[in-house]
Amino acid sequence: MERKDIFFTAPRFILGLGIICIGILFLLGNMDIIDAGDYFHYWPVLLVFVGIAHILQCERGSSRIWGIILIFVGSAMLLRRLHFIDFNLWSYWPLLLVAVGVMMIYRASAGHRSFTTDTFGKSGVNSDINSFVKAFAVMGGFRRSNNSQDFKGGDLTAIMGGLEIDLRDASIKGDAVIDIFALMGGVEIRIPDDWLVIIDGFPIMGGYEDKTRPPKQGSKHLIIKGTVIMGGVEIKN
Repeated sequence: MERKDIFFTAPRFILGLGIICIGILFLLGNMDIIDAGDYFHYWPVLLVFVGIAHILQCERGSSRIWGIILIFVGSAMLLRRLHFIDFNLWSYWPLLLVAVGVMMIYRASAGHRSFTTDTFGKSGVNSDINSFVKAFAVMGGFRRSNNSQDFKGGDLTAIMGGLEIDLRDASIKGDAVIDIFALMGGVEIRIPDDWLVIIDGFPIMGGYEDKTRPPKQGSKHLIIKGTVIMGGVEIKN
């Protein structure tokens, strides 16, 4: 099995296994064989399953951080219920801030390397700096447009702010990737009618919404990646 196939099947397998276990517990409880309530006391194991599934699904290190956090929290809560450790979840909430900071640093370094390599190439010659869109909004907003005929992607960050990106006059030669990080913020992207949107992001109390019309030919792919926390990303024509 190829590595790409594992990304699709492993998370479904793990989550499916968890659903089967829950169903069996309910069934045995209804048949008065066991007391299902005693076993549901250990529900944090579900957080561990979700974290493992997320790590297997995400190809980028920054997105895997959230899977690691879920595994850590679920394992700690489970060990507390087993009386191995004394764990208070609220004492460790600052770890979320640490995770956000680590993710932003990783995105900044990885994004800079990708932007430099793809834009200037190995020869150091600027091919088309307009092929990328980069925007950073903190408690504010930006409106930007791009008309590159060889659009390659971008890096968008919105923290308690909003971004509006207009790509309707741009074109893609193959695939383009936009990496988004939104924390209590929103991002709106407008694209041409012949682009096919592929969402590969991770929402936490937020969401991605694809309002585009499916193109008749899907040769131009816009891949949306990143993390949305208590925010939203909307893509439309």
